[in-house]
Amino acid sequence: MNTEDFQFFIRVADLGSISKAAQEANISASVASQRIQRLENNLQLRLFHRSTRKLNLTEEGKILIEHGRPWISDFLNVQQSLKVKDHTLNGTLRITTSSTFGTKILTAIIAEFSLLHPELKIYLDLNDQNIDLIKYGMDLAIRIGQLRDSSLIAKPLTLNKRLLCASPDYLQKYGCPQTPSELTLHRCLLQQHENGLTDHWQLLDENAEYQTIRVNGYFTTNSGEAIRQASLSGLGISNHSIWHIADDLASGKLVQILHNYPVESTSIYAVWPNRKLVPPKIQFFLEYLSHYFQYQYPWYDDNTH
Repeated sequence: MNTEDFQFFIRVADLGSISKAAQEANISASVASQRIQRLENNLQLRLFHRSTRKLNLTEEGKILIEHGRPWISDFLNVQQSLKVKDHTLNGTLRITTSSTFGTKILTAIIAEFSLLHPELKIYLDLNDQNIDLIKYGMDLAIRIGQLRDSSLIAKPLTLNKRLLCASPDYLQKYGCPQTPSELTLHRCLLQQHENGLTDHWQLLDENAEYQTIRVNGYFTTNSGEAIRQASLSGLGISNHSIWHIADDLASGKLVQILHNYPVESTSIYAVWPNRKLVPPKIQFFLEYLSHYFQYQYPWYDDNTH
């Protein structure tokens, strides 16, 4: 059996479309269909029910996916491990993260890593909504905040420290809140995630206890960078990761407020699908990430470990 055909079969099943899988693999739809047909002929099984509008797995196809996915994953990982000599990596490493973090932080890390492993191809997906790693064929994700999917393996990299800020123009026009409760009187900038709206901000009070403040949003978006741009334009108070607006704070374009009431930190994680054998390309990149965050990331905090 051709292992590449089997891998392609899994992608077709995950995407629910031969044409989408063909586009992803940069081959024609006719070649894609031939690959599926060749696999069916080799296995002497029908893997899909085909119609003009739908593509559904047969019962045999479902069983093959269930038992074959971990098998092909382990086989390819062993194969890759045997090929790795003197830290030579090849194949493709597929990574996903938020567009803001990817642009501001991760791309530079990937560039340095790629120079060390020139035979390894890297695909970076920038997406502010957390995508399904299995469905989209991703090897690794860098995520910020609370993790919900227990089927993923997670490695904490560092705390993600946050703060509240606004532009000098906004503060001159509306004044600067002196206590967390005064935030309810201000115009705030809110981010919409797939799991809800971030209109509740948690700040540490004088008693070292977190209090939750429900703020009023006059500008809402699903993009962290759009929040930053709105804040720079004087539209309101924003709740940001430090790495995102450090340059703006240094230049005075944004001003931190409520210094004595720290915003609750989240965490930055590397997450990947649960596998018995982690591919070398992921292992090496995880080691590189860990080293970067511990020794080069300016706001490293090991309290996540």
